[in-house]
Amino acid sequence: MNLFDWNENYSVNIKSIDEDHQGMFRIINQLYDAISHGKTKGILTEIIAQLVDYTKTHFRREELFFSTTNYPDSVDHKIQHELFIEKIETLKNQFEAEGKQISVELIKFLSDWLINHILISDKKYMVHLKKYGLV
Repeated sequence: MNLFDWNENYSVNIKSIDEDHQGMFRIINQLYDAISHGKTKGILTEIIAQLVDYTKTHFRREELFFSTTNYPDSVDHKIQHELFIEKIETLKNQFEAEGKQISVELIKFLSDWLINHILISDKKYMVHLKKYGLV
């Protein structure tokens, strides 16, 4: 069972970005499922590492759109990205080094952050990117 599912309300109408967001939903749901079913530390570590790598790739893709179109809110948006990466890297490091438990509440935080980020920050850049024919 998924913690949350993609729907068209989350679309920013840029295929590559929407596919990235769907991938992030999928990985967070995999992490939720693994925790819910008591999977091993090794499996959880792999999923967390995948989330970190995938998220970094996605954020670079978004930020490339920002730089090529001189998106005026790019600095604030990048700060949001950096803080989220910092959060999931801290989670990864604490889990690997200290064996700190990953709770369903933490996974809920990740999913809530992603949904809010898409609906507020990412939807905001749609207006700007539309001027460049990217939406």
